[in-house]
Amino acid sequence: MFKKLLLSAVIFSFACTISYAQEERDLNKEVKVKTTYQPKINKSKRIGELPTLVDTTKFTPSFNYFIQTKPLSVGFSPALIPAARIVGEPLQSVNSHALTLAGGNYATLFGDYRYNNQRSKTSDLGVHIRHYSTNGKVELENGEDAKPDWTEQLAEVYGKIYLDDSELSGRVYYGHKGYNYYGDKFVNQSSFFDYDSQKQDRFGLNADFKTTFKDQERLNFGIGLEYEHFGDDFEVAENDLLIKAEAKIKRGEGLWSLTSEFDYFATDGLYVSSFDEFEDRQTMVWTLSPKYSLQSDALNVTLGVDAVLAMGDDSETKLYPNISMDYEAVDEILTLFAGLDGGLNMNKYNDIADENPFVYSGLYVSPTNTKYRLFGGVKGSLSSNASFKLSAEYSDVENQYFFTRYADLMAVSGGVAVRNTNKFAVEQDDISLLRLGAEVTIGWTDKLQLNSSVWYNSYSMDALEEAWYKPEFEMNVNASYLFSEELSFQAGVSVLGERSVASYEVNDFGGTVIVDRVTKNLDAVYDLSIGANYRLNEHFTAFGKVNNLFADKYYQWDGYPSQRLNFLLGIKVVF
Repeated sequence: MFKKLLLSAVIFSFACTISYAQEERDLNKEVKVKTTYQPKINKSKRIGELPTLVDTTKFTPSFNYFIQTKPLSVGFSPALIPAARIVGEPLQSVNSHALTLAGGNYATLFGDYRYNNQRSKTSDLGVHIRHYSTNGKVELENGEDAKPDWTEQLAEVYGKIYLDDSELSGRVYYGHKGYNYYGDKFVNQSSFFDYDSQKQDRFGLNADFKTTFKDQERLNFGIGLEYEHFGDDFEVAENDLLIKAEAKIKRGEGLWSLTSEFDYFATDGLYVSSFDEFEDRQTMVWTLSPKYSLQSDALNVTLGVDAVLAMGDDSETKLYPNISMDYEAVDEILTLFAGLDGGLNMNKYNDIADENPFVYSGLYVSPTNTKYRLFGGVKGSLSSNASFKLSAEYSDVENQYFFTRYADLMAVSGGVAVRNTNKFAVEQDDISLLRLGAEVTIGWTDKLQLNSSVWYNSYSMDALEEAWYKPEFEMNVNASYLFSEELSFQAGVSVLGERSVASYEVNDFGGTVIVDRVTKNLDAVYDLSIGANYRLNEHFTAFGKVNNLFADKYYQWDGYPSQRLNFLLGIKVVF
């Protein structure tokens, strides 16, 4: 009975469950009602914003802590590392001796020996001996052969001693020069100077002491002494003594400096052609040059004057400006520069004979006064390996000298005759000079370098017809190429424009002799040279050089032709 009742209850419960599930399914059915009724939904009540609480109580947190330090015991001990040492490159051995020997055509011989002491922190010492001679024949304008027989020797000892904050340097030297007056003479005219060769000797010494404080606000100063004795083969002797001193110190942004020089020279045996006698010349020149220099990042300015007082046979008192400035318009690319200066050149016989060795013995040249020289220009860098400079100069000069063949007019029956020699004198004139120049240095690579300069000169004369022996155009170009570590090449071109020279023409018109002074031109000079050096090892280097590669017959001085193609081959030994 119980089982029946339990079974009935289970069946009833299952039936109810099915019925309830059926009702649930019926509730989820979608019913579509078609009617015109439009339902309306009432607006719901909106809940307002949450209330805002403002807390007026301030709470400042306070921290109080304490750390109990306690050493941590570890068993690791680092190994000791030895101190590092900076090791420089080992010093290369220095060769104290250098000997150069060479020879070439025209019986040319060249020798040069130099000695320098090893590295020293206290002193430098050197010895130099040099010889050059050339004796080959050259062809004159009239077709005759002549021998220059040119020789030069030099022997000198020099040194420098380094002290704590100063240094002392000195030099003693002897020089000799010998040559012939090989230039051609005018036909059927007497030679006023009957000697045909010349010898010149120079002996000198100099000593300098100067301080080398690195701090420019300390007074740096120096004093020097120079002496030279010059004599030629015909009773001319010149002694020159120069004492100079300099001091400079920096105050604020400027550098103050003062230079003073006392130059005394005496020349014996000067020839005055007008009176056919010899004279002496003694002059002392005192120069005082105060200067102030101001340097900034872009602008450098120097303001100064040169006061010159000459006493003795050449009495002069002159005051010259010494002003210069440069402005870096574009950083490390373009700089503008300008300046104004002047000077008095005493024209010592020693200097004149060095410039033109074919002057007659005892030539006197009066001082040249450059009243002012105004210059300016631009300089800068074309690239990291190229630089340039463009400059212009204008000078107003009194008593500028110009070389000309010495000639003396004398009266003869029916006219005049000229006694002309192959020796040179000078003519002087007041001039103005304009010079325009350009210089360029280019390093295309580490192996190829080029240097060049070009100058244009314009002379305005007061009395003379032309500026004798002064070219209007000058150019120099030099290049070097490092082909390898052992082999290098050099090349150069020198150009000297046409030069005007004075000459005389003698004409006989039926027994009447007339001498006319005329102007002629010397051809322009084009001198191409090439050379090479080959380094055999660290001790031996062979070299060769060829000059006047086109073998032109040009004249530096009227009547004196240069050597045509000439070469020099030699070797240099260092040990």
